[in-house]
Amino acid sequence: MLTAFLSFLGVVIGALLQYFFTRHIESQRHLRDLRSKAYMDYLKCVCEHAQFRPIVGTHEQKELFSRTGDAKSRICLYGSKEAVAAFSRFEELGASMATTEQRDAFTNMVSIMRTDSGSEVCVNNTDLQNVLLGVHK
Repeated sequence: MLTAFLSFLGVVIGALLQYFFTRHIESQRHLRDLRSKAYMDYLKCVCEHAQFRPIVGTHEQKELFSRTGDAKSRICLYGSKEAVAAFSRFEELGASMATTEQRDAFTNMVSIMRTDSGSEVCVNNTDLQNVLLGVHK
């Protein structure tokens, strides 16, 4: 009788542990997906700003600013503290690519976002900057 009870108790405890661990893993995966989507949406908006340069006051410009603001707010909600701090630094510098310091801040921010999304750490930010912004001399 005792053996049957202990076996049953073992099965119940095992099932509960499996449930809680699976739930935790799924929660972490969902947060990583939300974070990665926010990062990607922001980077898409940055690319659109750079490539299309919509005319001031047009519906396209308002839509692009709206999507950029949405991505920024989601980064504030779901992004890691390192990514938010790097984003803040980029914004403090003017959120532009005009100076070397601004380009370095942007590249650092993207590198942190990349790591947060589960990619490998980028050892050389210069390579990342060349891909994102082209070669600046």
